[in-house]
Amino acid sequence: MQNLRPTSLKEFIGQKRVVEELSIYIKAVKQRRDAFPHTLFIGAPGLGKTTLSRIIAFELRRNIKQTSGPVLDKPGIIASLLTSLRDGDILFIDEVHRIPKVCQEILYTAMEDFALDIVIGKGSASKTIRLKLPKFTLIGATNKPNLCLPPLLDRFQLVFKLDFYDEAELAEIIERAGKELGLNLDRQASLLLAKAGKGIPRQALNLLRRLDNYLNGTNQGLKELITADTVREFLRLLDIDEWGLSPEDRRYLLTLYYHFNGGPAGLESLALASQISPSELETIFEPPLIRLGLVSRTRRGRVLTELGKRYILEQGLALPNRQLHVPF
Repeated sequence: MQNLRPTSLKEFIGQKRVVEELSIYIKAVKQRRDAFPHTLFIGAPGLGKTTLSRIIAFELRRNIKQTSGPVLDKPGIIASLLTSLRDGDILFIDEVHRIPKVCQEILYTAMEDFALDIVIGKGSASKTIRLKLPKFTLIGATNKPNLCLPPLLDRFQLVFKLDFYDEAELAEIIERAGKELGLNLDRQASLLLAKAGKGIPRQALNLLRRLDNYLNGTNQGLKELITADTVREFLRLLDIDEWGLSPEDRRYLLTLYYHFNGGPAGLESLALASQISPSELETIFEPPLIRLGLVSRTRRGRVLTELGKRYILEQGLALPNRQLHVPF
């Protein structure tokens, strides 16, 4: 599958403030010939955390090692990873909040002191040996920074919050990626796909790839210009409405509407009723729905907003007689 990610800051679209700051820090590090500061990217899945980490490595011509929090579940695994690094290397950890707390403690010591304390032996006969580590950079990515230990968060010298993209930015991303795939979309076609992307580049690019397959599968692959009508037909096939909502999005809303009388509803209960996993609900489906103003998260649980209720009524999704089940 063709890689549609940008490889440099110049190619990166959106997150203007973040890109401007990174450009300054990258220039400073090049002049000092030093390690890049430890950095934390916070944001929903698909907003560019991994891409920006790779771009930092590319711009600095540094080696980057990628891993994820769930893999780093034992001190020995982290120790092995840290001792394999070289001066200037970048260690990228996705879902850094999922590292067990005892392992987080090892990390923040290594980040601050560039050293690793190893305990040899047990009980009164044990002793601690300190291993010197190369001066590396840790880049973490998370959508739940509150699950990280405060001392770990304090070790990140740079912290960037990534925002959802507006439709104009997503349309620009789609048009650029479309050219990589040999697709020429007019502006309205790009904006329709952008709306269906719900502010998330990964979702928009996944739709673009599916559009490419759709065009080839329906013998439209040689079209000189892809218009809004073509994209509407494609989205209709996927059952994506004019709000950009998919059947799964509507299932979430209808579950909240019917099963919980609009809410509040707890995550686990909502996941069970909608037959969508809690992690998918929380990280994939909820952020765009909250951003669109259809759902609100309160201390008591998830609540369908007045706009959310109006969406269900205006889309003709409400049953004439209120039921206690979701009409899938």
